[in-house]
Amino acid sequence: GQLVEAAADIRGGAVTPADVSRVTSTGMRHATGEGRTVLHALPVGYTLDGVKGIRDPRGMVAHQFGIDMNVVTCDATVARNLMLAVERCHINVEAMAASPYVAGLSVLTDDEADLGAAVVEMGAGTTTIAVFSGGRFVHAAGFAVGGQHITMDLARGLSATIADAERIKTLYGTVITGGSDSRELMSVPTAGDEQDLPQIVSRATIANIVKHRAEEVFEMVRDKLKDSPFASEPNGGVVLSGGAS
Repeated sequence: GQLVEAAADIRGGAVTPADVSRVTSTGMRHATGEGRTVLHALPVGYTLDGVKGIRDPRGMVAHQFGIDMNVVTCDATVARNLMLAVERCHINVEAMAASPYVAGLSVLTDDEADLGAAVVEMGAGTTTIAVFSGGRFVHAAGFAVGGQHITMDLARGLSATIADAERIKTLYGTVITGGSDSRELMSVPTAGDEQDLPQIVSRATIANIVKHRAEEVFEMVRDKLKDSPFASEPNGGVVLSGGAS
C-alpha cells in the first residue's frame, strides 16, 4: 500500500462525483507499477484549494480539487491465478479485497478506527497489517511468516509429524509459561518409525518453541508499523485477528 496525492482543476465550480472518479483514476495510474494490479484506491482525505481535512467534498465549490488516497496493489499474476482457482470451481469472482482491510472492517469499532488502530491479521502462511486513522484505511503491509511456521518449528523441535505438531499447537500452544509448566509432561509420538517409543516433553518446552517464533513475528510487525502512519498515533491500539492469533 502507498499513499498517493492527485489533483485536478474543477471546470464547473462545484465538485461532482465525476470529478472524484477522474482524480481517483489519475492517482491509480501513477501508483500502479509494471506487473501490479490495484486492489483498492480508497480516499484518506480530500483537499479543496490547498485546504486539507475535508471528508466529503461533493457539492463544495473550489478551483482545484485533490485526493489523498491509499492505493493497495498486488502482483497481477498472483491475483489472476487466485481468480482462476476460484473460477475452476464454477464460481464467479465479483471483486477482490485485501484481507487486512476486510479484517479491519469486521473487527474494529468506529471509535477505534477514528482514534487510530492497527489490525494484525495472523494467517497460516502470512501476517498482514492494516492501519486505520481518522476512520480511514491508510496503510497496508505484510510478510510471509505465520502460524504454519510455528507448526513446522514444533514438528522439528519435537521430532513429531506435522499433523501432531498442529494438534499440539492448537491445544497447548502458548507464549506465557506458568510455574507448573516445566513439571507438566506429555507424550508425543515420534515421526517416522511407528516402533519408536513416544518421547516425553514438558509444556514449558512447547511454549519455548512457540515463543521464539511469535517474538520474531511481532518484531517484524513492529518494524512494519514504524514505517507507517501508525508511528505518529500516540494512543494507537493494536488488534489481533486471524487463525494464528
